[in-house]
Amino acid sequence: MKVIDTIDVIVRAPWRWRISGALLFFISPLMLAAQDKTKDWEGALDAVEIEIVKERQITLPKASRNFEKIPPRASEPIKPPITYDFRAFTFQTPQINPQLRPLKLKTEDPSKVYGSYVSVGYGNYVSPYLEAFINSRKDKNKLVGAHAYLNSSDKGPVDGKNSGGGLAGISVYGSSFSESFSVSGNAGFERRSTHFYGYVPGSTVEAADIKQTFDLFKLGAEVANARNSDFAFKLGGGFSYLADKFDARETEVDFDFQSGYKIDDDKRIKIDATYNIITRKDVLIEAKPRHLFSVNPAYVFSPIENLKLTVGLVGAFENDTIDSKNLHLYPDFRATYPISPSVNIIGSLTGGMEKVSLQSLSNENLWLAPNAGIFHTNKVFDLAFGMQAKVGNKVSVDAGLSMASLRNWYFFTNTNEDQAKFNTIYDKGLTKRSNLYASLGFTEANRAKFLLRGDYFAYTTDKVEEAWHRPTYKLTLDASYNVYDKILLTANLITQGGMKAREPVTLITTKLDAAFDLNAGVEYLFSDSFSFFVKFNNITSNKYPVFLNYPVRGFQVLGGITWSF
Repeated sequence: MKVIDTIDVIVRAPWRWRISGALLFFISPLMLAAQDKTKDWEGALDAVEIEIVKERQITLPKASRNFEKIPPRASEPIKPPITYDFRAFTFQTPQINPQLRPLKLKTEDPSKVYGSYVSVGYGNYVSPYLEAFINSRKDKNKLVGAHAYLNSSDKGPVDGKNSGGGLAGISVYGSSFSESFSVSGNAGFERRSTHFYGYVPGSTVEAADIKQTFDLFKLGAEVANARNSDFAFKLGGGFSYLADKFDARETEVDFDFQSGYKIDDDKRIKIDATYNIITRKDVLIEAKPRHLFSVNPAYVFSPIENLKLTVGLVGAFENDTIDSKNLHLYPDFRATYPISPSVNIIGSLTGGMEKVSLQSLSNENLWLAPNAGIFHTNKVFDLAFGMQAKVGNKVSVDAGLSMASLRNWYFFTNTNEDQAKFNTIYDKGLTKRSNLYASLGFTEANRAKFLLRGDYFAYTTDKVEEAWHRPTYKLTLDASYNVYDKILLTANLITQGGMKAREPVTLITTKLDAAFDLNAGVEYLFSDSFSFFVKFNNITSNKYPVFLNYPVRGFQVLGGITWSF
């Protein structure tokens, strides 16, 4: 085959064959040359010139892309035409009577409902303890019960029996309920005992000569409507008779009426009234009856959403000889507004006559001297505002400030004749009293309770030198914790200070030591009806004075048992 023919075949062959042929064409001479070196070839080919010409070109004509749109099809009327017929459709399902079984609480065994208990104990300072409640079993129409208590110490902080004292009493009560009314009544007797142990240290004194007792007999009754209606009322009355070991006697009769009429959900009218008559006799005093009548009408409404207002006045009539006027009028404005679902802002401007009697004074100070002056306090006004907040369902916070102006407010000072006894002096001018307070509370069902409150007081007197025996600050703490419904832990703290007193005879002003009283207790429940308790009082044994020359007992411990039935 000629070389030119071979090339032509290669050119015309497919592209894969062309490559293979070309390679073969170029490789063949190399192979032949190699063979020429090893062998002597005869008839070698002459040198030739090869020319490859590529002239072939494939061209295609452009395609024509003309599309014709398909014309829309003309609409044809529907035959026959569609007609609509609207008809009322009634469907009644069969009545379903589901068989539901509501969850029922297990009926409580009446034998496990304890309405009565007895607690007895004994402590140092020769201190017997007894408290008992006896109540009738659960009855929706009536309740009858009795209460007895004894808490005394034969010895005290000064000269043993010369400073002993205590409290004892017994009372009965009962209530009856009907569909329209509820009626209740009570009667009781109480004895408070102490000694005038604030005498000069080192004096020779017999306990019987300085003993003081207050015997109080009380009766009371009350009637109120029991049905929930637009008009609600409560009327109560009481009688009490107080006598001390010497010659002081006091009889008191009081009536109390409270009522309210609901106009609608946001409007209500209320009228409250009280009346007291007090007669008193002492060594040098046989005072005429002291009358005090007070009435307080008010209108409660909500002018805007969430704002609750009370607008009223207080009228009081009294015949105390210390005041030149018998009739007094006071404002009665109160407002409550929630700035959020959990925070309320409160404010008030009020006033009134505050009842003062031998019974109320002896509750504050058991060491009153004979013939102490007793007069009602005229609260000219009391301006207060504060905030109440809740954090969740367990934490509550209260804070506020009140500023009051008081006329004829009383203070206690030691008498010059006997430093162990106190007289009352009255500021016939205006005493200004400010009280800044804050409290924090925590409650978790029956597991834990915590309440902390702090108060700061400021006084500005007019006709007296100082606010004698009035504290300038006070802090109280109460806490309890139930451990697995088996152990109950309690703690209590009271601290106050800033009290000033006037020394008898010398009339020198002295500042009393601050009080710090820490108490704790533990109760262990052997069963639902039987427990053992131990109480520790004044753990730091701080013998702070409650009044000038009157220190309290030191460390005290009391243990006992409680039986519920």
